[in-house]
Amino acid sequence: MEKNTLGYKLRAARQERGLSQRELAHMASLSTNAISLIERDENSPSVSTLQSLATALNIKMSYFFDDHEPTTILHVKAEQRPVIISKGIRIEGLGGKLIRQEMDPFLVTLEPHSESGLRQVVHTGHELVYCLAGKVEYLIDGTIHDLECGDFLLFEAHLPHIWRNNNEDKAVILLVLQASGLAGEPVERHFSDYPSVVHIGK
Repeated sequence: MEKNTLGYKLRAARQERGLSQRELAHMASLSTNAISLIERDENSPSVSTLQSLATALNIKMSYFFDDHEPTTILHVKAEQRPVIISKGIRIEGLGGKLIRQEMDPFLVTLEPHSESGLRQVVHTGHELVYCLAGKVEYLIDGTIHDLECGDFLLFEAHLPHIWRNNNEDKAVILLVLQASGLAGEPVERHFSDYPSVVHIGK
């Protein structure tokens, strides 16, 4: 098995924590057979399944995408982005190896009538979604939010959520997952010369 496959990475993370497939399956609310198929690269997991596995293993979802060593600057060419394709959804990792990184950015392309998974997910931190093309429906804690090109969402990720493309055209979103840390500090530092910008998110 190649070391850069999703299945290899999942098995390595599981074994590093001393977990059996059955134990991980229980923690992630999946079947043991599902874990086995993913580890053998015989099944491509949905976005919600990836998030459930990442939460159960206490790792960032970008772990499944990145092969780079930790660094302070990460420049990835478009053709070099790691990609996972599953059930009509293309997920491109935009980088997750910065030292002390607290956010995971992804470019997600949804084929018509595709969705993040069959069940809603919850995780720590916050989630930001920016619609770049098409239309996407986000169900968050029982409320539907319809996103069109240029719309964005920012919400507490502990709220159950799921997303889908119910339309006949492709949709593209920028998805950013943030785990913890001083959320306001990066804005204040980055835009210190523009006081009006510093107060936008407050």
